[in-house]
Amino acid sequence: MPLLTLDSLESVYVNMCGIYGIWHRHGKPVDLSALQIATNRLRHRGPDDEGYLLANPATGVVTPYAGSETDRRLMLPSLDKGWSDGCSLAFGFRRLAILDLSPAGHQPMASADRRFWIVFNGEIYNFIELREELQCIGHRFHSSSDTEVILAAYAQWGEKCLDRLNGMWAFAIWDRERRRLFLARDRFGIKPLYYAVIGPTFAFASEIKSLIGPHALPFKPEPAAIYQFLTDGNLPSPQHGATFFAGVHVLPAGHYLKVDLTSPIQPQRYYRIPVADESHRSRRVDDIIADYRDLFFDAVRLELRSDVTVGSCLSGGVDSSSIVCAVNRLLQQNDCGLVHIGQQQKTFSAVYDSEGRYNERQHIEKVLRATAADGHFVVPTAERLHADLEKLTWHQEEPFQSTSIFAQWCVMSIARECGVTVLLDGQGADELLAGYRPYAHYLADLLRQTRWATFAREALLVCSRSGQSVLPLLRRTAIYAMPAPIPALAFYCRRQVAHRQLPVLRADFAAACRRVASAPLSSWYEQDSLDRHLRDAIAEVSLPHLLRYEDRNSMAFSIESRVPFLDHRLVEFVFRQAPHLRIWQGWTKWVHRQAMTGIVPAAIAWRSDKVGFETPEVDWQRRLLTMRPDLFTGNTHSSEYLDLPVVRRAIAQWLQHGGDTRRIWRWISLEVWLSVWYNAAR
Repeated sequence: MPLLTLDSLESVYVNMCGIYGIWHRHGKPVDLSALQIATNRLRHRGPDDEGYLLANPATGVVTPYAGSETDRRLMLPSLDKGWSDGCSLAFGFRRLAILDLSPAGHQPMASADRRFWIVFNGEIYNFIELREELQCIGHRFHSSSDTEVILAAYAQWGEKCLDRLNGMWAFAIWDRERRRLFLARDRFGIKPLYYAVIGPTFAFASEIKSLIGPHALPFKPEPAAIYQFLTDGNLPSPQHGATFFAGVHVLPAGHYLKVDLTSPIQPQRYYRIPVADESHRSRRVDDIIADYRDLFFDAVRLELRSDVTVGSCLSGGVDSSSIVCAVNRLLQQNDCGLVHIGQQQKTFSAVYDSEGRYNERQHIEKVLRATAADGHFVVPTAERLHADLEKLTWHQEEPFQSTSIFAQWCVMSIARECGVTVLLDGQGADELLAGYRPYAHYLADLLRQTRWATFAREALLVCSRSGQSVLPLLRRTAIYAMPAPIPALAFYCRRQVAHRQLPVLRADFAAACRRVASAPLSSWYEQDSLDRHLRDAIAEVSLPHLLRYEDRNSMAFSIESRVPFLDHRLVEFVFRQAPHLRIWQGWTKWVHRQAMTGIVPAAIAWRSDKVGFETPEVDWQRRLLTMRPDLFTGNTHSSEYLDLPVVRRAIAQWLQHGGDTRRIWRWISLEVWLSVWYNAAR
């Protein structure tokens, strides 16, 4: 068939996308209608292009097809006229064009010899250097695409190619000679990848909604995940592949998966954060700070590459402010790669009409004055939360723990209204640099090292900087300084007591799930150092969920979100060379604050009053419950898990006297989630 060749098109190409695939390993033909439904459920992730692939593993025949939104210049046959007889494997693809807006980036894409076919979501920032290395080995390229570089790297090094990639990715490669499917996710799970195994059928997708529905798996909640969410507020463990959906698994960050006709389907880890290099103790602190600064600026510079408009999220804290100030410094240096920022960079922030610690407007304006950036503000409201809650829940796909997710949703919406397609954000800095104030872990490390004088000085400085009381801090420190089983036992006992004080759960549901809750505790409760605490925060406790929130919120508005703090070079440098400089003199993120001296306004760089990305949650929740008086009346979906009369009494008491706001939000989030997905299933 006549095709528009890649070398006849403009050639530099990177994108964010939605990917889907299915393989009936027993040979059943692919349902083309279901393939289109699953792929089109990802359209918000890639409204610029559409592509399909049908493959017959038995014969090795592979044929690309077009959808209704495929560029006609590619001259591909339409999937509507396709014939799936004998084709038991298929790919679907939706593209959000970021670099090179031409059809050169169309996927599914084939390797030069057409042995390998890929669908890829993400960006490989070092693809130019990798391409040069592969050319020296003998590979030839028809484009300057990072997607084509992945194909050549996989052909050359197999799964070891993942060690050479710098970026964010989720991709699947079909090897038609070996009849094997290879899937991989980036080191920190910035880009999502889910899969389901139904007998001999294997399916994967960027989002769960492609795997659930009349075209695929029936919607069935996972009771253990709901129980954990309601009791502890915890979300399913991504490192164990768990989700709120029975039968749907997430491929953990830093893992790959091989699927063939015979082998068991088992994720394999390819990446672990390296341990500290003891040589850092002999290095000058100023040298470490200088190296950190250089790496941070290089990460920001790389992630500004784009052929569409780039902006930044700005919350008023040191993380997002550092990115905005770094961009400003690069603009002053007239970096020719920053043309799509414009003469004045754009920032996007959520602020509020009411006063409270959640309102960061005054801090945001300090950064805007220092950088002359063009600040755009959005004011999230309870009324908009009420109007958008079902849509937000559909895109988030799983229940969430607080309304801060909605504030980020509003930030993404105003960025899209302003024509911005790429946003830089400070996600990951807290986990990398001990931003969540894990002082007890830090002080426990000093105790174990018998650094008594340093311990005494740092304990006093921590209390002075943070406002924490001495005795509670020392009590937590003492627990963490004990051998691992003791902290684990303390947390276990506290959790068991809390579980017995939850009459809001239906007795039969709680009894059925309590056995699961009595299983061995997560490694999070067995941490024996600040270093391990932060590793677990990155791998399991907080970062995977925050990245999921950000990915869904940004892609709901067809925006690519980039996170410079998770450049793996920067992460590895901190763990190897600067672990002792995360917390110092009572300051968290000390090495970063020092590195930003003279770049970020001092009033921002050395803030001690910064809170998380918060919202006026109590007021919003009160108003939402007023606007939805029937939320827990009648035949609600959550009645299978919650004792509704107790729920109603608890809500009435909360409205009158206050109390645990987050616990009530979990009930609301669960009920809305169940309603959205049961309706979608119908």
